[in-house]
Amino acid sequence: MAFFNYYIYSNFDFSQKSAGATRMLYYAKALANKNQAVFLVSCCKTKFNLDSFEEIEPNIFVLKDKKLTTNFFFNILFLKRLFNFSKKHKGQRRFIFYPSPLVYLEVLALAYLKGIKKQQIFCELNEIRLYSSSFHEPLTFTRLKYSLKKITYKTVFFIMQYLLYFYSGIICISTSIEQYARKYNSKTIRVPILTDPFLELKPQNNKSYSKQGYFNIGFSGTIHPSKENLLDFIKTLDNLIKEGHKIVFNLCGHVYDKDYDKIFNNNDFQIELNYFGNLNQIELSTFLLQQNLLVIPRGYTLQNKFGFSTKLSDYLNHKKTILLTDISDNSLYIKDGINGYIVPPNDNKAMFKKLVYIIKNFKENEIKIIENAYSTSLENFYYKIQSKRLHKFLN
Repeated sequence: MAFFNYYIYSNFDFSQKSAGATRMLYYAKALANKNQAVFLVSCCKTKFNLDSFEEIEPNIFVLKDKKLTTNFFFNILFLKRLFNFSKKHKGQRRFIFYPSPLVYLEVLALAYLKGIKKQQIFCELNEIRLYSSSFHEPLTFTRLKYSLKKITYKTVFFIMQYLLYFYSGIICISTSIEQYARKYNSKTIRVPILTDPFLELKPQNNKSYSKQGYFNIGFSGTIHPSKENLLDFIKTLDNLIKEGHKIVFNLCGHVYDKDYDKIFNNNDFQIELNYFGNLNQIELSTFLLQQNLLVIPRGYTLQNKFGFSTKLSDYLNHKKTILLTDISDNSLYIKDGINGYIVPPNDNKAMFKKLVYIIKNFKENEIKIIENAYSTSLENFYYKIQSKRLHKFLN
């Protein structure tokens, strides 16, 4: 077998906990073996060599000490250093770009690595940035600065979509994104959310993220009221309380101050809302394991239609009952009443009825649902399943 080196680069910090870093780590696990090395390289102004990397898994290396940068000049310098670094390793090389809202690195990499150095560059497309603000407030003359900024972003990302043509291939997270990408580049592959069903869970028994005597509903990840449709979901939970159900809603993850106020300082809500902060991996596992039901109540937006929530893989791995909305590729994998529960997006009545059913029949259905959900994770999202497909596509 020929030796290959893969260089996954981005403006994101791969050494920090994030959905993007986790997804790229699973890519690395799918690709790495004795003949394949993977380097996760964050765009930085720091010089680096092999000693600058930490081997976190066999043949998987992450750039550790570095100063991240978005500066135009340092982006150019980073790409030159990245290419020179890649030349020091034997075998063939492949570059994989993980996009961010910033555009300097993408444009410069295509110009330098693809245009000048004639390298094979692939793009991992997990959302359509043109639609990334689709859940934000609409344009308005009363907020001229905001509206001009939004128009600028949409214009830039509209132009940027044509750069997809120049990539050696596009790796898509969902069927909608794959259909979108094929309009610009015929060489595409769909790789859904990746995970490790055999991951050892390490709960800490001395921490409590649930309430005894109540039905605990949990949510993890970025807490964005509009994107995740959380305000409507909480109102639905309030209606359950009015019907006499004893429930609490527990949340963890990053949240902006203005969004925190919309949810946790909202006096209109009756349900008990518990926020446990942005938890580390061990704390997150403990949190997920202590919930009765894990939810992804996203409503319909263009961003949600084209994306695919990576938290679903975390939920499945923790062997818990899951409730989500029928958006993006969710219904390809979750079958209502078989391996989870699924309802139409933005349908509060359907959500209410489904929650009532789940609570009343929870103990009766829990074991069957969890066993089927774990099988779904193993058969569809296990990173090793994608290994041969990714190698063939990239090579």
